[in-house]
Amino acid sequence: MNHFFTIRVFTGMITVLAVSLLSFFIFNALPGDPARVILGMDADEAAVQELREDMGLERPVVMRYFKWIADFARGDMGESFGYERPVGAVIRETLPPTISLTLVSTAIAILLSFPLGIMAAKKQNKLPDFLISVFSQAGIVIPGFWLGILLLLLFSVKLGVLPAGGYIPLQEDPFGWFRSILLPSLSLGIISSAVLTRMIRTSILETMNADYTRTAMSKGISRKRLFSKHILKNAMIPVLNVLGLQTATILAGTIIIENVFSIPGLGRTLLMAVQRRDLPVVQGIVVWIALITIIINFTVDIFHMLLYPRIRV
Repeated sequence: MNHFFTIRVFTGMITVLAVSLLSFFIFNALPGDPARVILGMDADEAAVQELREDMGLERPVVMRYFKWIADFARGDMGESFGYERPVGAVIRETLPPTISLTLVSTAIAILLSFPLGIMAAKKQNKLPDFLISVFSQAGIVIPGFWLGILLLLLFSVKLGVLPAGGYIPLQEDPFGWFRSILLPSLSLGIISSAVLTRMIRTSILETMNADYTRTAMSKGISRKRLFSKHILKNAMIPVLNVLGLQTATILAGTIIIENVFSIPGLGRTLLMAVQRRDLPVVQGIVVWIALITIIINFTVDIFHMLLYPRIRV
């Protein structure tokens, strides 16, 4: 167990370092002067030069990167030029909507995919299997933002039963929070459930045809006990891995969905920071998204160890 934690912490640190390195140098390689983008094309040259000095743009990019890493290690992610506030404060304010959206979307994906995937496997090559396959195939090819626009037009514009955008914090109004997060969560959850449904169906069918399953059937074990005790449990091994990947995909999908529904989360803030060339905010959010993804994968590995002790992750 100690070896597992050591390896995961080490690989996580390497991953965060690599993500920060790529995002920093790619963003700095973009054409244009960040100081002029922030102040505008008609800004005074002296003001532009002063801002460049404040942003440290006169120093070599390698020196700027190592300074940022050293400050980040001390918990200082820099000052946002667009918000004129510490980056840490900006992230703390915008993180809860993104976490809420990711968790609710993942819950929706699980609640939809597991019953559908199990039913499709049990009714293989029958009408329910065909209909579920059509749903999963459509969910794979439909973009999440397009589904979000359709849901917005139906439930907000036509029916008027759900808000068209915005976000209400959970601590202020739990019911209002749920109404504000439902449509964007459905947009991401339904798409992810399509992938999970196909994976669950395939994994169950493969387990049904395994040698140990036929051996258990020959011993006279009831079909209900065989399915719940042997088939379903063993079929969930690859499904857990896909669930972790889909949760990370949902987190990445919030960048677009938050803009469709005007949710003030990390994704919307990230796009605005890119447009403003606000590098400290971009760098901080990208690293935070990488950290959350690492935590998701770490959690999946923990579930693997608890549910299947014989498997060494």
